[in-house]
Amino acid sequence: MNKHLAIGLFLINLLIFNNLTIQVAGQQSATGDRKMAEEAYNRSVDKISQKDYAQALIEINQAVKLDPAFAEAFLLKARIEYQLGNYSEAMNDANRAVDLNSFQGEAYFYRAFIAFASDTSLVKGADLDKAVQLGFNDASAYYYRGLYKLMKGKNTDAISDFSAAIEKKPNHAMAYNDRGTARYRTEDYQGAVYDFRVAVNLDPKLAVAYVNMGNAKKKIGDYQGAITDFNTALNFDTSLVNAYNYRGEAYLITGDYESAEKDFETILSRRPDDAFALIGIGNVYLKMNEMDKAEETFNKVITLYPGMGEAYLNRGLLLELKGDLEGACSDWKTASTLGIGVS
Repeated sequence: MNKHLAIGLFLINLLIFNNLTIQVAGQQSATGDRKMAEEAYNRSVDKISQKDYAQALIEINQAVKLDPAFAEAFLLKARIEYQLGNYSEAMNDANRAVDLNSFQGEAYFYRAFIAFASDTSLVKGADLDKAVQLGFNDASAYYYRGLYKLMKGKNTDAISDFSAAIEKKPNHAMAYNDRGTARYRTEDYQGAVYDFRVAVNLDPKLAVAYVNMGNAKKKIGDYQGAITDFNTALNFDTSLVNAYNYRGEAYLITGDYESAEKDFETILSRRPDDAFALIGIGNVYLKMNEMDKAEETFNKVITLYPGMGEAYLNRGLLLELKGDLEGACSDWKTASTLGIGVS
C-alpha cells in the first residue's frame, strides 16, 4: 500500500520565540517616536518571557503605533499573533515586516514559518531561499526549507537541507526523522532506517519515528523488527491509527492472520470506511479461505473507492481461486488501467 510517512509539521510551536532580538533605545524616527517605540518593544519582550502574550500584544501594538516603520516590531507582532492563534493577522504583520525591511532574512523565514502553521499551500519556497541568502541560515531555516522541498517531492534536495540542519544542530531529532522520510522516498531504505534510529535515540518518545522506521524495515524484509517498532509507537500513542494498518500488513506477511485481523478491526471500529484497513482485512479473509467475506469486503472497497486498483487486483485473485477466470481477467484489466500491475 502506498501511504505517506509522517513528517515533522507538528514542531511549529517549538520555534516561534527563539532568538528574540531586544531593540536598544536609539534615535528618533522620522515616522514616529522611535525611542518610545523601542521601550514598548522591550516591554513586550518582557511579557513574552512571562508567557503573558495578551499583554505582550498590547505593548507591541503600542510600538508599531508609535513608529509605523519599525520593521522588527512588526515581526515580533507577527510572532505574538501567531502564538495567540491569529494566523491571518500574523501573516499580515510578517508581510509588513518584509515590506519595511527587505534585507531582513528573519522576516522572510517567519513569513514562511507562519504559513506552515496556518495553511501549507501558502508557503513560498522563495521566502525560505531568501532567508538563507540574507544570512538567516541556522538549523531552523534549513530544516523548514527541507520540509518544504519534501512536501513538493524534491526528495534529494530535501536530504541536502536536512543534512545542513543536522550539521548545525546535531541533536535535531525531527531533521533525522524527515531526512529518513526523504531517503525512504528515494528507496534508500537502509539509510532511512539509520536516520529513524538516530531520531528515536535522540527522542525516545518520538512515536512517529518508530512508525517510519517500521515501514523502512518492512521494505528490507525485517518484518519482526518492523512489528517491534510499531508496538513501541503504539505504546506511546494509540491514536496513530495508521500504525495499526502497517503492523497489520506485517502480521499478514508473516502469516499471523489472527493478529493482522485484530489490527484491521481496530481501525475499522474507528473508521469503518478506511480503504487500507478494508483491503487489509479482505486479504486476511482471503488467506484464511473465507472467500465470501473476502469478496464482500473487496466489493465494498470498490463501491466506496472505484478508483482503487488494489481492490480490483485482490478481487481478481479471489475470483481466480474460485475458478471465475473471466471475472478475474476483467478485474485485473481494470486494476492495470488504474496503475496496479498483476505479477
